[in-house]
Amino acid sequence: MSSALPPSSSSEAIPQSLRDEPYSAAAQKKLQEAKSAEVVRKLSAQAPELAHFDALVDWLAAFQSLFFAADQPGLHFRSQPLSKPPGPLSASVYLETSHLQSVAGSTRVVGEFHHANPSVNVQGEDNDDILRFCGRALEVFKAQPARLFLHEFRVFSTTLELWVFDRSGAYSSGELDLAQRPNLLVQVLASYAMMDDQEAGFNTFVKHLGPVGSDGGYVAFDQGNKLYLRPELIAAPSYLVGLGTTCHPASVSTTGEPDTVVKFPWREAAAHTEIEQLKQARERKVWGVLQLLGSQDLGSIADLRSGLQFPQPFVNRIFSCVATAPLGRPSQKFTSIPELLHALSDLVQALRSLYLDAGIIHRDIAIKNLVLAPQRSNTDGPNGVLIDFDQALDVATASPKQPLVASNGFMAIGILSGQRHTYRHDLESLFYVFLWFAIGNDHEHDDACDILERLPKTSRLWKWCSLDFRAVAQAKAADMSPEGFEAILEEFSPDFAPLRGLAKELHALIFPLQEGRVFTGTDTEQGAVEGLYAAMADAFERGALVLQN
Repeated sequence: MSSALPPSSSSEAIPQSLRDEPYSAAAQKKLQEAKSAEVVRKLSAQAPELAHFDALVDWLAAFQSLFFAADQPGLHFRSQPLSKPPGPLSASVYLETSHLQSVAGSTRVVGEFHHANPSVNVQGEDNDDILRFCGRALEVFKAQPARLFLHEFRVFSTTLELWVFDRSGAYSSGELDLAQRPNLLVQVLASYAMMDDQEAGFNTFVKHLGPVGSDGGYVAFDQGNKLYLRPELIAAPSYLVGLGTTCHPASVSTTGEPDTVVKFPWREAAAHTEIEQLKQARERKVWGVLQLLGSQDLGSIADLRSGLQFPQPFVNRIFSCVATAPLGRPSQKFTSIPELLHALSDLVQALRSLYLDAGIIHRDIAIKNLVLAPQRSNTDGPNGVLIDFDQALDVATASPKQPLVASNGFMAIGILSGQRHTYRHDLESLFYVFLWFAIGNDHEHDDACDILERLPKTSRLWKWCSLDFRAVAQAKAADMSPEGFEAILEEFSPDFAPLRGLAKELHALIFPLQEGRVFTGTDTEQGAVEGLYAAMADAFERGALVLQN
C-alpha cells in the first residue's frame, strides 16, 4: 500500500485527521458536560486495564450508554474475540448502524483492542496481525464498494494508533501515548460516533428514498439527469487500492427496466479520462461504443488528505460518477455461437470507427470490456458494444512514452514486448478473446485467470497469464507460429470445433507470414489498415452465417 507511513502532523492533542472537525467539537462538548465528566474519567482510567473480552464488552456498553442513547440511537458496538481465554485480550470492534442487515455493509468504523505489554506495540507485530487488520478494511470496502474511505483504530494497552484507508492506500497517526492523554481514546471514539455519513467516508452522492439499504438509491447530476439505481451490482472491485470501479444498473424511473449503467471509478488525476474519450467519440459519431449520458467529479484523494504531509508521494485519484448506455449483457452470456460471431464482427467495426473517425485506440480489449447489445430497435445498431474507456488513448495527443496497459491473458505480443500501442494490437486482443471463448467456452467468467481454473493444466493458455511479460510474449509468439497454432486449434471445445477454419483465417490476417516468419508488427499504410478491419469483420460475419445455415 502507498502512504503506509504516518503523515507529518502533531499528535499532542486530537490527531490532525480528527482535529477541527464539527464532530470533534461536538464530542468535546459532550465530554465536558457535568453529567458526563465522571463517566469519562472512569472509562479513561479503565481502558488500559481491559485484560479480558467480557471487560471490554462491559466497557463498550458503558460508553454506548453515554453517547448513543440519545445522540446516536441507531449506532452500536459489536465486538469479537480474536484470542481464546485465558490469553490476554485481543478483540475486534465494529461501530455499526443498527438498521442495516449486512454486517460489513453497516460498518462505520473498525477497531482492535489488545491488552499487551507496552513494549509489545505495533512495531513488534508480525505480518499476520497487520494483514488481518488490513483484511478487515478490505471486507468493508467489498461490502461498500463505492465508499470513499474508512476510519480504523488500534489500542495496545496505553498506545493508540488511528488509521485511514482509501483507494490510494492507508496512513496512520503514528503511536499516540494514552498515558500522556488518558481521555484521548474516549474522545476519539466519541468523535467517530458524532460523524455523519460523509464524515465517516460513505458515498453521499447516492440519495435514498427510504432508509439506507431499503432501495438502490438515486443519483442526480448537475445537468439535471436523475437515475435510479438497482441494489445489485454489475461490477465491483475485489481489491482495496486502485481504480475501484463500481457499476450499477439504473433507469430513469424506480419501476422502469434498467437500461443504463451508473459507475463510480477512482481514476488517476494525471490520466486522460474516460469522459473525455466518450465525449470525443460522441462528437465524431463513432459507431458501436457506449454513449455518455452524464458525469460529475465528486472529490479526490488530495481533498481527503488535505492538510496532511506525507514522507512519500501518493497517487491522487479523482472520484466521479459516470452514466452510460446501453446496459448490455456480458459478452460471455451469448445464447448461441452465431450471436457471438455477429457481435465480434460488429466489434471489429466499432474499433474501426473509433480509430478512423475519432483517432482513439481502446487498449484494453478483453471479455469484460465487450457487451452484447440489448434487443435492437433498428437494424443499424450494433450487436456488440465496446465499453470501459479508462485506458483509451487519443493517438494525436499521446505522449511518446506509454505505460503498459491491457488485461492479463489478452495482451498483444507487441505490447508485452514494450512496443507502443497501435490499432492492430486492439484487433490482436480481440482475436485472443475469440480464442478464449473457443477453448474455454465459459459462460460465467470474464477473467482469463478464472477461465483457466476450468481448463486442464496442459492447456497452452496457462502460459498466457502471468506478470512475467517477457515469458508471456515468448509463449504467445510460439503459439502463434504455424506449428504452435495447430496445437491451439486442437484445444477448441466441441461447440467451437467447426470454427477451426475461421480461426485459421483470422490467424492469417493478424499474423501474416513475411519471409517465412510470423509478422507481429503494424502496417500503417491506409489501404492495409482499412483492409484488415474489413477482412476481420467479414470473416466473423461469414462464420456466423455458415453456422446459421
